[in-house]
Amino acid sequence: MKKILSSRLIILLFGVVLALVVAGQAGPDNNNLLLLKAFDKGKFVDTLTTSDVEVYVDDKLLEVKGLTLVKGLKVKKTEGEEISSPLLPRVIILEFRCYEYDQKFGQMVEHLFRRPYSPADTISLVTPVKIYGFFSESLRDYSPEQLINAGSTILKRDIYVTGKTENEIIQEMTRLVTDLPQASSAKDILIQYQQNLESLKNIRKFDDSTLFKAASQFSKAKAQKHYIVICQQEFLPIPNSEVMDSLLSNRSLMFQASDLFQSINSGEAVNLEPVIQELTDSGIVMDFLYFKTNPRPRPEIKVKEYSTDMFDIYSKLAQSTGGLIEATTSPVAQLRKILENTENYYLISYSISPVEQALDQPLKGVKARLKNKDYALTYLRL
Repeated sequence: MKKILSSRLIILLFGVVLALVVAGQAGPDNNNLLLLKAFDKGKFVDTLTTSDVEVYVDDKLLEVKGLTLVKGLKVKKTEGEEISSPLLPRVIILEFRCYEYDQKFGQMVEHLFRRPYSPADTISLVTPVKIYGFFSESLRDYSPEQLINAGSTILKRDIYVTGKTENEIIQEMTRLVTDLPQASSAKDILIQYQQNLESLKNIRKFDDSTLFKAASQFSKAKAQKHYIVICQQEFLPIPNSEVMDSLLSNRSLMFQASDLFQSINSGEAVNLEPVIQELTDSGIVMDFLYFKTNPRPRPEIKVKEYSTDMFDIYSKLAQSTGGLIEATTSPVAQLRKILENTENYYLISYSISPVEQALDQPLKGVKARLKNKDYALTYLRL
C-alpha cells in the first residue's frame, strides 16, 4: 500500500500546473497587525512584552493593544488584546537554480518535509523545469518519507534534464581548452570557444517570471512568505598559465584571448527594480543560498567562476526584501535556520484612528522599534 501511495503522489505532483495558490488559508482577522521578530546574536528572543514594543505611523506613536508569542508553531504567551488565529499560514517556495544534482539537494528536500507544518501551509518546489505545489492535503495525507521521495525524484530528474545541455557545453569548452597547445589553428579554437560561451549565456539568463507569479498570487495572503533560492556555483574552463602566456604573447590572438579568458562577461545588466517592488509590496522575503562547490582540479586547465552575475542579482533581491544571504557549502544548515525562523514570531496588534485607517497606509508607513533593547529586529505589516 505504501508503494502505491508513493506512486500516486508522484503522479499528482507531476501533474500540477504552474500555479501558486493559497488553498483555504485561515489567518488572523485583525486588520492592524505586525509580524515581529527579534534576535540576539542570531538567536530568537522570546522575552518581549507589550511594554518593550513601540509602533509608529509616519512617526506618530500608536497604542500597542496586544502581543502574542508563537514559538515552535505553538502559542506560548498572550498579553492584552486577544489576536484571533495567531498561527500564521506559511508560504515556503524553494527554488533550485542548479545544473548538476548534488546529494545535499536531496538532504534539503528531506529537511523541508520533516519540519512541522500546519494545515494552512503551502510548499512549492521550483525546479529548472516547473513548479510543484505541495498543499495541505499532501502534507496531511502522506508521510514525510513519501513526500521526500517524491520531491527528491522530481528534483533529480529535472536538474538532470536541464543541466545536461549546460554540462555538454562545458565539456566541449574543456575539450577546446585542452586542445589549444597542440592545435594547428588556435584562432579557430578560440572562435569555437566563443560560440559555446554565447550558447551558455543564452540558456542561463535570469528569469523573473516565477517571482512575479509568486508576488501576484500571494500578495493578499496574511502569511509568512519566504521565497528561498539556492544557486549553484558555476565555473568555466580556461587555459593554464603557461598556455595563457603563449596566447597573450601572440599579437594576432592576444586581444581575443584576453576577452575570452580574462574579462569574461557572464551576462547583461538586469533591471531589478520592478521585481523588487513586487516582492516588497506582496510581503515576500527572498532568502538566497549560494551553494559553493569545488571543481575537480586538472593540471592542464584552470577554472574561472562564472556565476558571480547570479550572486549579485539574488543578493540584491534578498537584501532588498530583508532576507538571508549566505554563500555556503552546507545549504541544509542554512535552510534549517530559515525554516526555524518561520516557526518563532510575535504578533503585535495596535490601534489606528479611523482617519488613518481610511488612508490605507502602505507597508513603509508603519514602523516598529524596541525600547531599551539592542536586538536585531524585523517586522512586517500584515
